[in-house]
Amino acid sequence: MKKIMLLMMAALAITTISCKKDNKGGEDDEKTIAKPTYRVKSYTHGKDFFNYSWNADGTIAKVELGYDGSVYSIYAFTWNAGTVSVVDQKADNKPIATITVNDQKLATKIVQPGESELSKKKLIECKYDDNGFLTMAKVEGKVNTVQVIDEDGNIEWWGRVGVEALVSESTTATGWRRKMHTYYGTVNAAGIHGEWDEDVTAKRWFYETGLLGRASANIMRTAWWWGIVNDDKTAVNPEYAAKLAYYPLDVDANNCVKKETKLYDTKEKYEADPSTMGPDDEYEFVCEKI
Repeated sequence: MKKIMLLMMAALAITTISCKKDNKGGEDDEKTIAKPTYRVKSYTHGKDFFNYSWNADGTIAKVELGYDGSVYSIYAFTWNAGTVSVVDQKADNKPIATITVNDQKLATKIVQPGESELSKKKLIECKYDDNGFLTMAKVEGKVNTVQVIDEDGNIEWWGRVGVEALVSESTTATGWRRKMHTYYGTVNAAGIHGEWDEDVTAKRWFYETGLLGRASANIMRTAWWWGIVNDDKTAVNPEYAAKLAYYPLDVDANNCVKKETKLYDTKEKYEADPSTMGPDDEYEFVCEKI
């Protein structure tokens, strides 16, 4: 009898170690999300272009910002323990930002003396999960946005202002809404930030440095707003999506995004119908092996 009890206790201990509680109170297997094997070397957005240089340890070293063939800023990143200093080498090393980073080498605090090509805000503070995904950001002292990551390592949604209502799925809070996403089964090999959280207030090019956390594990397929405020400004309708953005899959042989084209649906629905869509925005990427 004593031996049976010991075996039962051992089995219980193994079960406890191999499972973890999720945020809904259930139990899920521990899952580690694979990291990208490629990274951005450069990308263009209309006439804007951005060129990236990386340190030997994989951290960002420099980003050239240009327009119509001419470089107008060179943001250089100097790493010193838990601090990263950013200066513009095209403007006599003008100070741009001081960034505090955590053990994951992710930005937990960004302080700027004024507006820059990084952000228009002077203070951004961020939190991340164990896999390196952004989960919350404060802008100048106030919570501005949250992100929810699904079990596959994809950004399920990020939310604009009003964190409590977003988390509780309230439908009576004015001005609170989510940007929802769906994904292809294709791995996002270069970690392109197609679903970047705009309400952190940092520019898209800064996301591609990796300092604001990881991109989704798979390539984004669609995006739409959940919970648009009604015309009377008194409630939100969770079933309403003013426009659905659809992104055709365009990758190379290594599953690196070549072109990110956003098409907008003219109908109020959640499923993409390319025949009713028109082009809205486009990015083109060149990636390199890490």
